[in-house]
Order: sequence, then structure tokens, then C-alpha cells
Amino acid sequence: MSFHTIIFRFVVLSALLLLTAVAHAQPCDLSLRGRVIDDHDRTPLSFAEVFIPELGRGAVSDLDGYYVISGLCRGTYQLRVTHLGCDPVERKVVLDRDLVMDLRLEHHVEELRELEVISTRPDENVGLAREEVGRTELELSAGRSFAEVLHNLPGVTLLNSGPTTSKVVIQGHSGNRVLTLNQGIRQEDQQWGGDHAPNMDPFTADRITVVKGAASVQYGADAIGGVILSEPVELPRTPGIGGEVRGVGIYNGRGGGASGSLHGGLRGIPGFGWRVQGSGRMLGDQQAPEYVLSNTGLREAAGSASVGVQRHWGGATLYYSWFGRDLGVLRAAHIGNLTDLNNAIASGRPWFVAPFTYDIGNPHQTVQHHLFKAEAKYRVSDRNMILLTYGYQGDERKEFDNRRGALRDRPSIDLFLATHTGDAILNHWLGPHIHGKVGVNVVYQENFNQPGTGIRPLIPNYARTSGGVFILEHFPLRDDLELEAGARLEAAHLRVGRFNAANEYETPEHRFTNYAFSAGGNWSIRDHLQLRANIGSAFRPPHVVELYSQGLHHGSAAIERGDPTLPGERSLKATTDLAGSWFEGRLKGSLSLFWDRIDDYIYLRPAGTQLTIRGAFPVFDYVATDAMLHGGDATVEFTLHGPFRVRVRAGTVRGRDLGTNEWLFQMPSDRVEQTLLFNKETWGPLRDAEIALSLRSVFQQQRIPVDLDFMAPPATYQLLALSVSMARPLGDNELRFGLQGANLLNVAYRDYMDRFRYYADAAGTDLSLWVRYAFGSRPTNIP
Repeated sequence: MSFHTIIFRFVVLSALLLLTAVAHAQPCDLSLRGRVIDDHDRTPLSFAEVFIPELGRGAVSDLDGYYVISGLCRGTYQLRVTHLGCDPVERKVVLDRDLVMDLRLEHHVEELRELEVISTRPDENVGLAREEVGRTELELSAGRSFAEVLHNLPGVTLLNSGPTTSKVVIQGHSGNRVLTLNQGIRQEDQQWGGDHAPNMDPFTADRITVVKGAASVQYGADAIGGVILSEPVELPRTPGIGGEVRGVGIYNGRGGGASGSLHGGLRGIPGFGWRVQGSGRMLGDQQAPEYVLSNTGLREAAGSASVGVQRHWGGATLYYSWFGRDLGVLRAAHIGNLTDLNNAIASGRPWFVAPFTYDIGNPHQTVQHHLFKAEAKYRVSDRNMILLTYGYQGDERKEFDNRRGALRDRPSIDLFLATHTGDAILNHWLGPHIHGKVGVNVVYQENFNQPGTGIRPLIPNYARTSGGVFILEHFPLRDDLELEAGARLEAAHLRVGRFNAANEYETPEHRFTNYAFSAGGNWSIRDHLQLRANIGSAFRPPHVVELYSQGLHHGSAAIERGDPTLPGERSLKATTDLAGSWFEGRLKGSLSLFWDRIDDYIYLRPAGTQLTIRGAFPVFDYVATDAMLHGGDATVEFTLHGPFRVRVRAGTVRGRDLGTNEWLFQMPSDRVEQTLLFNKETWGPLRDAEIALSLRSVFQQQRIPVDLDFMAPPATYQLLALSVSMARPLGDNELRFGLQGANLLNVAYRDYMDRFRYYADAAGTDLSLWVRYAFGSRPTNIP
């Protein structure tokens, strides 16, 4: 039976079951009401927000603390309660009749109860679509890189450089157009390179949120395409020690990984908590269906420590993390002459294949990334708070080429990037219908080329300074309507030190002044139907690599040439997100659409091939053009019977070069994913059993510039994947285990978004078996 036949029958079955459910639909006429009170003295808490995230609906308590949410369907919901001066909490609510529920929040007491803290503020990113990877999804992705954890989200794809390096693509944007916040600090780790994966350990996050849309007002430059928020694990606030250990075995690469963490509090110091964590991962050469992908081994290690105190008046936190990686670059991507390069592209098989090994030879990369954060917050009043944050990052990157003799162990690229960031933000409350934040952000960054490589640097030394001010106001006008508007002004200065083509030292300077605005809204059209809409401008000064890159980029196996005359990018982006649920929540769906006009869009454009003393390589030039990107993604999920559900996701991106009136190079292909899911809270002695079988179809990219690329886009392919997880309670502790399978049918394929598709197929079948044991006290509890 062909893949297309399977897809057809899957869709027909889903449609028949949907029609059956329509015939048995029941009205949504239930209500949830009650009172929000102070757990300490039982006084009412006015203007508390009681919200149901999956419905996008909620209510605000009145002056006497009363709230009511009506027109609800029968089902199980997660209730989120927030109030300034209190810790946000979540509660699970089973609604099968009208329900009265009083909600208690801890307010103005010195010893706070353990509550689950929700990191996402309800008044941020109004109108922008969001996708979230929670704690459970992070567990399912054990042994995967930070980018691979996110690739199943709607609107998210990956830009790969072989099987060892992946970068996140949000609605067609990647690299310097996607901003990543690690523990609240903007990640700075030479992210300009297509082969430079984020130097982050996903085990340090409690959840990862992807904001799809222009978000420059709050976050500044580089947030044209979206923002990735890696939100920290909350520190405990009461005495007791707990932790967890995890292990994973990985089939493709014959390796695995492990991680462990401990957390606790101190008696006599209310609100004090600490946490330490460490992890490691090791893989040998990965395997395509028909051959070994030689020199694609990987070594990773990471560790972090945090300590802090949280009280009713505010709090303070110190955090440090280290991440190290040594990864091989596909040996077949480095070619000796132009004839061999053309033959490698034409043959469909890598020119270099060696037996499997754990050894990592040249070419390869090593990176070490240090992050330190100090944060303090102080409540100047019941509803106003000042937040101060300082961050330091040190990023060391070395890239080794195929050099001989004494030069073999000498890096061809040796960079150290030092970044200092500072933020001062005032969260203010002006009334029940207007509150928000104003803030100042500053960044100082220096890049150093370490001497001794014997090669002219790919990018020069530079110092970059930027500073911005912003205001973002939230307007909850009614229970079913909230608006947000903001503006930002930012200036940047770049000073470069380099030797030009005549070997003369020069120090060119560049200055940029930019502004951004945004306006958005959330509207509950019906009890089961919500609309988000946002329009905003964004900006991005050109990175130094786009201005002055000149030479071979070893990790990408390509020659890259910059242009010092490139201007900064300006973007105007509109997004619309429609989400709804019907038939008592059995049918859920969402549709996200975007339109993005970018002036002076900068990208790498193929420019032929070049033979150097180190081999033959494709050439790419950084060029600027006006561009238009538009597209969308959709998700439909239907509960079949009992614990079984079916989910269909689809995504598309269109990119047009307005200057040449042709398609943009390297835009993601259209894709569809169909998944059969099984969820059961109790299954004999097991808990939270989850099984997912998915079929992903990625279609051949037909919208490409004419006669520009080195080879035709790869053909359409389908991949079958499996995910299984479940937990076994052991008293107060828990054992959780699972299995992940990718490309189960061992399909030989190449992806258009893989820069090494010219040389070899993508990885074949992969299986990973993981286990997690959690013990002792938990940092958070749901009351």
C-alpha cells in the first residue's frame, strides 16, 4: 500500500468520524463561577484574571472578588489564575455541570506556599500566535538538540547542515531573524552561521515557547521572524531536597546521553531555593539508509547552577551555565576539485564513505558557551514592580579544516565573542483597563579573532553597542476583548577592525537608528471561537558577517562573501490566528496566517563555484533585495473514541524576491503531518500513557529561482515516526520511560532545507529509548 493511499484513507476515516460527531453534538451551556480571595486573611482580591488557556477565554474578578465564565462545554480544562502581588497558579477543572469554585491566592505573606508558577504573563504578545513545548514534550525529546525539540510545532521547520547541526526556522525566517532568549537573556553565540546550532541545553528549560510574529518592540533587533523563549525551571521555595536522573540510548549513532538535577530549599530562610543540573551526550557516525555519514560524530556536555530567594516584596536570582560541544562536519562535504564537486552533486552518493567510528576527525567544530545572569525584582507597590537583569556570555568557537602536517590541529577559525546585556523594566498598573511595562535595554559586544590560525579571518574583529527604550501597554476592554500597543526606539553602533584586500588595516564604522511599533488584539468571537490579530514593524541592522565575510566557512563547506554597503532590514508583518473548539471540545482547530514585507532583505545567494588551495567549494554572496513572505499553518484535532484522537497539521511558506520578480532561495517546502494519538491517564499501574504514530509528507519545492541553485530540489518524501511514553508512580517518586522512533521505514531522502543535500542523503532510521526517575520534593505543586 502506497503512502498516498494511506494518507487518503486516513483523511476519509477522519471525515466520516467527524460527520458522526456532528450528529451527536451537545450544547455548551455550563458556567464556572466563584470568588478569588486572599488565602491568608480571606479578603477578596479584585481584578484577578481567571483564564482558560485552551479556550482563550476568561474573566476578571470584580471589586468583591467575584468572577463568572459562562457558555462552557463539558470537559476538562486547565484554569490559570493571576493577580498582581500574588504568585500565578493553575488548577485542573472537570466540568460536567455548573460549578462554583473559590480560588485562594497567597498575598502579602512572608512564607509562600508551593504553587506552580506560570512564566508567561497574560499581558504579553497579545495578538501573536504562540506554540509551546511543555515539560512532557521536553521529556519525549530526550537526547535531541535544542532545535530538534521544536521541529514538530506548527509553523516551525529546521535549517540543517548535515545530521549534526540544526537551526530553527519560523515562518521562513532563521538565523539573525529569530531571537532566542535563554533564561531571559538574548542568546549570543555566533548565530549568524547556518551551521551554528544554538549552544543551549534543553534540559535547563521548564518549557519553551515560540512566538510567531514581529516582536521587536519588546525584544529589539533580530526579532523579525519570531522569538524563542526558553523559560527557566522555577526554584523551590520550601525546605526539602528532590531531583531527577535521566538516561537515553540512541540507535543511529550508537550512542546516548544522561542528565541529572538536584533542587532544594533551606529551613529558616523562607522563599530560598537552589538547583544544580548536568547533562552529556555522545554519538558516533550517523547512518543514512545506504551508507555511513562519515565524520558526523558528536560530543556534548553541559552544566548549570542557580540560587535565589522569592518573597512577597520581590526576589533575586543568580544563574550560571556552561555548554560544550565537539561535532564532526560531514567529510564528503569537502571536495578536492571542481570536477569532483560536480560529480558528487550528480552521482547522488558521497565520494567519501568510511566504516563507522566514534572518532571525530577534520573537519570539525568545537564550541564552549558560558552564561551568567543576575536578576533582582522589587515591588514598589501592590501592583507595580521593577525588574533589573544583567547577563554576561562568553562564546568560544573553533573550526578545523582538512589541513596537513603541523597545521592539522590548528583551527582555521578561532573566535571569542563576549557579550554584556542589561535590562531595566517597570511593570506598572494604571487601572483595570490599562497596564503594561516600560523598559530600557543595552548590549555591548566584542568579537575577537584569536591569533595563530595562519588564515585571514572569515569575519573581522568588531565591537557593537546598542541601546533601546520601549513601552508596551495592555488594554483589557471587556471579558471577550483585549488590545495591546507598543513602540520602541533603538540605536546601534558597529566598529570593525580588519585588513582589506590590499592588506591595509582599516576601522570602518556603521551607525543605525531604528524604530518599531506593534498593535494587536485578542477577541473571543464566541465562547468556542477566538481570534488573534497583530500588525507590527521590526528591524535588523546587518550583521558583521553579512558586511565583511570573505573566505571559506568550513562548517558550511562554502565560500561566503559579504558586502559592506548593505543597509539594515525593515519589516512590516501582519498575523492572524483563529482557534476554536466544538462538540464539547472533541473537535479543535487553529489557523495561522501571516504576511511579511521586508525592505532590504539580506540572504545568501548562490554565485557559482570556486577552486581554492583547500579544495573546490560552492560560492554564496550576501545580497539585499525587497522581499515578500506569506503563508500559514493549520491544525485540526478530533477525538475519535475514548482515548484515541487524530491530528492533522499543515504548513506553507511563500517567499518572493520583489527586486528580480522571482522566488526567494531556500524557503521551506510545503508539508503535512497526520498523527494518531492515544492518551490514558490511568492504565493499570501506569499513569499518563501517551502513544503517537505520525506520517509526515514534505513536498518537493517547486518555487525556486530559475537556474540559480547547484542542483534541483529533492523529491517529495514521507517519514513515519512513533512516540511512546508512560509513568509508574513509586510512592512519592515517579519512574517515567518512553520510546522515540524517526524514519521508521528507513527512507532515503534529502531535504531542501539541508545545506549538505548536495553531498549525501539525510539520516535513516533512528530509535531512542529513555527513562526518567524523579524523587524527593518537587519545586512546584498544583493545589
